[in-house]
Amino acid sequence: MTRSLPTALALALCLAAVSAATAQDARFDAQLFRPSGAPQDIVAVSQSRPLSHLSASGGLYFSFSINPLVLVTRNGDSSKKALSLVGNRLQLDAMANVGLFDWVELGVDMPLILFQGGDNLEAIGTEGLVEGYVLGDLRLTSKVALPGFRRRAEDSGWGAALTFNLGLPTGNQEAFASDGALTYTPGLIVDYRFGMGLLISANAGLWARPDRVFNGVKIGDMAPFGLAAEMPLLRTVGVTAVGAVHGAVGLTKLPGQARQIPAELLLGLRWYSSLGLTFTVGGGLGCGCSLQSPQLSFFTSVIWVPAVMSEYAAIERFKEPPRDSDGDGVNDDVDSCPDESGPESRKGCPLRDSDGDGVTDDIDACPSEVGTAARSGCPIRDNDQDGVANEDDRCPDVPAGPSGKNGCPLARIQGNKILILEPINFATDQDILLSESWPILEEVSQMLKTHPEIKRLLVEGHTDSRSSDEYNLELSRRRAASIRVYLEESGVESERLCSQGFGRSRPVADNKNEEGMALNRRVEFTVLPPPAAGEPRCPGEPAEKGPRKKGTKAAPPPAKPAPKP
Repeated sequence: MTRSLPTALALALCLAAVSAATAQDARFDAQLFRPSGAPQDIVAVSQSRPLSHLSASGGLYFSFSINPLVLVTRNGDSSKKALSLVGNRLQLDAMANVGLFDWVELGVDMPLILFQGGDNLEAIGTEGLVEGYVLGDLRLTSKVALPGFRRRAEDSGWGAALTFNLGLPTGNQEAFASDGALTYTPGLIVDYRFGMGLLISANAGLWARPDRVFNGVKIGDMAPFGLAAEMPLLRTVGVTAVGAVHGAVGLTKLPGQARQIPAELLLGLRWYSSLGLTFTVGGGLGCGCSLQSPQLSFFTSVIWVPAVMSEYAAIERFKEPPRDSDGDGVNDDVDSCPDESGPESRKGCPLRDSDGDGVTDDIDACPSEVGTAARSGCPIRDNDQDGVANEDDRCPDVPAGPSGKNGCPLARIQGNKILILEPINFATDQDILLSESWPILEEVSQMLKTHPEIKRLLVEGHTDSRSSDEYNLELSRRRAASIRVYLEESGVESERLCSQGFGRSRPVADNKNEEGMALNRRVEFTVLPPPAAGEPRCPGEPAEKGPRKKGTKAAPPPAKPAPKP
C-alpha cells in the first residue's frame, strides 16, 4: 500500500502534464493565402466595386506554397533545427459571388487541401506526417459599397467599401486547416483607379480568432492588411499585370515572444478573355517573419462570368482604352468639354473669349461686353457722360462739367444741400471774396437758375475757433452776406436767398490742428422749404407784415462784397 500511493501520484502528475501540454499546443489554421473571388479583385486583395446587379461569378483558385508552417527549435549547443510541420501545400479554393443592386456583393469560398506533406510530427507529440487531404474552413464573404464612393468598372476616381467575412469551423484542425471555432473579419477597402486604367487598392481589417498557444508561440486575433495594384499592359486585349503585398499583424503575444507578422509579396499576370473567363497566374515570396509565412508560393485561377450578365459587359467596357473624343489628352470620363479641345488644367475645356476682348471668360467679369484686361474684361463705363469712368468718378450720376474734378461738378445738389467741390476763400479776417472762388459761385448761381423749385437757399458762414465768439460771429455773418450779394448780382432773385453766420458754434472737425481749422472755415448752402404763413422769410429775421416788392433785399450787407468779375 505504501508503494502504490507514490506510484499513483506520479502517474496522475504525468497524465496532468500530458493533458496540459495537449491543451496548450492546440493547432490552428496555417493558411495565409485567402484569395478574393470576384473577377476584378487583385488576387488576395479586394477592390471596392461590387459585382453588377444580379451578376454572378464562379471559379477556382489553385495555390501551392512551400514551407507554409515551419517550427524552428534550438539545441543545447545553440544550433537551430527547422521542423517543417507543413512542408508544402496544394490547395483548391472553389468560389462563387453574386452582386445585388450594384451596391452589395455576397460570396462563398470552400477551401480544399488536395495535398500537403512535411516532417514527422513526433516532436510535437504526434507520430507520423500531417494529414494530406482535408477540408479547410468555409468562408462567407460580403462587400457593401459606401455612398459617394461606388465606381463603375470603366470609371476612374476613388472607391470605398465595407467588408465582413465569416469563417465556419468545417476544416481539420489537427491538419492545420482550421481554427476549430467561428471566426469573423470586418474590414475596409479604399482604392483609386486612374484614367489610363491603373488601380491601386488598400485593405485593412480585424481577424477575430481564438487564442492558441503552440510551442511557446501565441496565435490569436490579427489585423489583416493588403496593398495591391493592377496595371493594364494590353488593355484592348485584356492583359494586365497584378501585384500585391498582403499579410496580418498579430495582436496578441506572450511576454518575450516576437510579434507574428506573416506576409508575402505576390506578382502575376491576368487575362480578361472575351469568353467571360478571367485567368490569373503568378507567384510570391514570404517574409520569413512568422510561423505562417511560406518561403515560396505559386497560384493560378480561372473566374467565369456568363456573357448574359451585366458584369460581363462591364469588364468588356473596362478593356476598352480610355476615350478622348477631342484629342486634347484629357479622357472623356473626366473631360468637362469632351467635344472641345482644352488643357488638363481647365478639365479639357478650351480658353473661351466670348466677347473677343482678349480676356478669357473664366476671369472676365463682363464676358458679354468688350473690355480690357486692366478692368477684368469690363468696358469703360461713364454713366453721366462726363469723360470720367465710373470707377474713377466720385459722382458717377452727375456730370462733372467743364470745371469739375474727379467726375464731380464744382457744385451739386445732394439732399437739402448744395455741395461745393472746393472751399470758398476770403481775404484773411475779411469778407472780400478771392477770385479763385468765383467759378464755384458761378456754378451755384447756374444751379439755382436751372432749379426754380428751390424757393429758399440759406448761405451759412462758419469759422474756426481762433478769436472771440463775438468776432467770429460777426465775421461769419459778413462773409455769408458777401456771398448772398454775389449771387444776387449774378442774376439770382433776392427773395430766394438768405444768409446767416454761425461763427465757431458748429465745428465739423477738431480745432486743435491746422487741418481741422481749415475744415471749420467753410461756407455751406442749405435748401430751405418755403416759409409758412407768419414766419420770417429768412432765419433770424423778424416776421414780415406784408409782401415785399420783387427785387428788394431783406437787409443791406454789412460790408461791400468783392466786385463781380
